[in-house]
Amino acid sequence: MISRAEINRVFTLAKNSRLRCLLLAGAGLAAVSSGPTFAQSAAASSDSEATSLQEIVVTAEKRESTVQQTPFSITAISGDQLQQRGLSSLEDVAIQTPGISMKQFAPGETEYEMRGLPSTGGSSATVGLYLNEIPMAAPANSFQGKAMIDPTLFDLQRVEVLRGPQGTLYGAGSMGGTIRIITAPPVFNSFQAASQTTLSGTANGGFNWGQSAMVNLPLIDDKLALRLVGTDSYDDGWIDRIVVNPFPTGAGGTCGWIECTRGNVQGAPVVSRQNDINWERLQGGRAALKYQPIDTLTLDMFFMYQGMHTGAFPQVDASVGIDNLDHYQPNNIDTPFVDTFRIWGLTVNYDMGFARLTSASAAWNHTSTWIGEDTEAGRVLVSTFFGDTTPNTYQQLESDHTQQTSQELRLASEGNGSLQWLIGAYFSNFESISRSYTANPEVAYLSVGGAAANPLGIGFDQRNPYFIKQYAAFSEASYLFTPALKATVGLRYYKYTSELDSSTAGLFGPSGNATPVLASNTTSASGVNPKFNLSYEPSKDLTLYAQAAKGFRPGGVNYPPPANLCPGKNVTYVPDYIWNYEAGEKARFADGRITVNADVYYIRLYNAQQLLTLPCSYVFTTNVGTGESYGPELEVSARITKQLSVSVSGTYTTAHIVSVNSSLAGSTIGSTENLVPGIPLLNVPEYSFSEAVDYAVPLNEAVTLTARLNATTTGPSYDLNYYVERLPSYTIVDARVGLSSGRWEGYLFARNLTNKIAELTVDTMAYFAATPSLDFPAVTTPRTIGVQLNYKY
Repeated sequence: MISRAEINRVFTLAKNSRLRCLLLAGAGLAAVSSGPTFAQSAAASSDSEATSLQEIVVTAEKRESTVQQTPFSITAISGDQLQQRGLSSLEDVAIQTPGISMKQFAPGETEYEMRGLPSTGGSSATVGLYLNEIPMAAPANSFQGKAMIDPTLFDLQRVEVLRGPQGTLYGAGSMGGTIRIITAPPVFNSFQAASQTTLSGTANGGFNWGQSAMVNLPLIDDKLALRLVGTDSYDDGWIDRIVVNPFPTGAGGTCGWIECTRGNVQGAPVVSRQNDINWERLQGGRAALKYQPIDTLTLDMFFMYQGMHTGAFPQVDASVGIDNLDHYQPNNIDTPFVDTFRIWGLTVNYDMGFARLTSASAAWNHTSTWIGEDTEAGRVLVSTFFGDTTPNTYQQLESDHTQQTSQELRLASEGNGSLQWLIGAYFSNFESISRSYTANPEVAYLSVGGAAANPLGIGFDQRNPYFIKQYAAFSEASYLFTPALKATVGLRYYKYTSELDSSTAGLFGPSGNATPVLASNTTSASGVNPKFNLSYEPSKDLTLYAQAAKGFRPGGVNYPPPANLCPGKNVTYVPDYIWNYEAGEKARFADGRITVNADVYYIRLYNAQQLLTLPCSYVFTTNVGTGESYGPELEVSARITKQLSVSVSGTYTTAHIVSVNSSLAGSTIGSTENLVPGIPLLNVPEYSFSEAVDYAVPLNEAVTLTARLNATTTGPSYDLNYYVERLPSYTIVDARVGLSSGRWEGYLFARNLTNKIAELTVDTMAYFAATPSLDFPAVTTPRTIGVQLNYKY
């Protein structure tokens, strides 16, 4: 048995983050092996008035359970905890949850990764997203296809984060894991209301405000209830746009492709300066109607709208240092971004006695439009490929519209018998249309056939309708061999077809002029995803489990590259898939005042979909070969006294390519990095840790003081623009203190207390071509200090 003194001594000797992380996992597993002794010691030394940690009921397996009883890696945060911790967005939740990494383009446009499986490349996410019963992570070959919506988290029931492949119950695109957002349902026979007001200020920016409200209306006793939620918020920007003229692009305003470097923009004459350009206004609401005509039948109807308008992406100029929070442009052109989504859902549950029949119908649409000031990139491209040195102006217009309808029908057994089973079928029909357009009449003469063949000087005009239909049948069954030993087997059969139709014109299109070149490519596949799980629960305080599961995401079709610049590249790519093997434990000690949940996993990734950037700046997806990912995950929570709680969580991830397809031998990822075994997978932090301390003490019979301090460390990772870049590690510290009294709560908070400015991604998609001389990373929000007032009726 390993004593706590020995563990502490080893931790003192551990000087590097890798060893610390491995020791964290080892210490957790050691605590499990010494469970009874540790539990008695903790119980003897803790405050006698301490109470057990809250248990959260989840439905990750399509039936009710608790986090501790669910035999795979899962984190759940209740609606009350979200409010107490000040978590208002899905990004806030992700940054404090081990095993999740993010790639953020703009507010509400974030890709999520789990367990070292990046979404970079391909047309689908590797992490699924569900809003109630509505699948939201769509397989789109467009800007927002892998970026998940970010609904406001006011008035939620809970958020569940399921780590590891969830292909059996949640299908394609969930091979790294699934995030489930569960909104608070309407309540019969009870009028309820709540509001939340937030006022704050951001360093280098201005004043922010937000208002959310909820009302629950019982319409017919025991039969009908309506719940309405609305949000309106404004966040001031903190990045300044500086326009200089003449703009120092290379020597004499012209340069070669790779050799092109920026001149000294800080020394150039300033024409204008606009402060706080990346402001954001968000307005939205949702309505939920619950109808129960008879005891065995329930209908849940749901609608949600959210609209976001920002002045610019949160991107800064790396050439002058990201801490300056400046963005230099040759022209004073606004770069707004508008994003809206609408969601409809109808879920019907019918209790048949022996089983519950569930029908989940859903439809949604998501539209984004934005403008990019691409003069600098355009000048470099035109100068390199056409020899033109005219100081032209280039403005990129982009739009994406995606929509999906889906239907799931499932039948799940009821009761507490030894055999539990579930069968179901799923269908979805997805469509997207993306459009990219830039033109300048000054360069019309460079077109094939001269200006007459392209009078508007179209540089690039591409329209890409994309369609995918998915079909699936799934089943999962579990059997209790003994009261403590349970085996679960799942299987999902899937089939999909996808089609990309494209129309491309312009100087950088296949025709070299305004004549569009049409192309159409289709791909399809089918397969089976199995799952095997064995769990052992010798007591209500300990669950041990082992699992093997397969996950996949669909293949797809690339945008056709300009044949004159990028010849001979594959247009389609096949699905990639994984086998995930894991073992873990979930333990409670000291009468439920301490929980230790730990696991280790190994993932083999086949036909890995990966982005490559060609020397001509074209970015495309191909199946690069085989990869692997492995590491430990650990979550520890402890209520030290009735007033004081602490939590620590962390993961260390090793993720890299282990073999490269022979057809890609000699290729590069980015323009200079060799595509060889051993290179890391993109956008996967090497490690992540989160620590929090919560304190709550009654000041008198009516008022309670609460305080929370938490820190999250994200390790280094790699991202791809024109080059592969290593993003440094960073730590974000948040603090929160408040008073609560009956229906009222008031908080003073500080986000990013140390004002850490860190790079989130360099692949920002804000200009129309990956260009060697340009680097505009998206960065973290500076220190924000404010107050929040909550009220419940």
